[in-house]
Amino acid sequence: MIKLYTDAGLNSNLNLAATAYVIKYNDQTINRVQPQDPNDNHYLEFLALELALRELLEREWDDDILFIHSDSKILTDSIDKKYSKHYQSILNDILKQLTNFPSYFVKHISDKDNRAAHSLVHHELIKLRK
Repeated sequence: MIKLYTDAGLNSNLNLAATAYVIKYNDQTINRVQPQDPNDNHYLEFLALELALRELLEREWDDDILFIHSDSKILTDSIDKKYSKHYQSILNDILKQLTNFPSYFVKHISDKDNRAAHSLVHHELIKLRK
């Protein structure tokens, strides 16, 4: 079982943005955070998932059930519906990546339950301010 937690953050006043994800697989935990071009926060949430899936596939960790956790309702709803009015292009990329997994489940979670990924984003935005 692979557990994946994703998040993104945008400080539009300072033009700062970051994406983050946490992968838990077997006894390993991988934390990734990256500064991003300031964009629409919803787009950044999709991007965080796309980047995480890319890493899973590069590591060839696609032979197990994937549990995706995100605090972005638009992201989780879009995956469930396989449709997004404004983000269909990146959603299509995500859906294509997901076909590599035997099965996957998407769950919308609260910020509180997404602490690890949320904290990575928060600390990266603070770091970028300096």
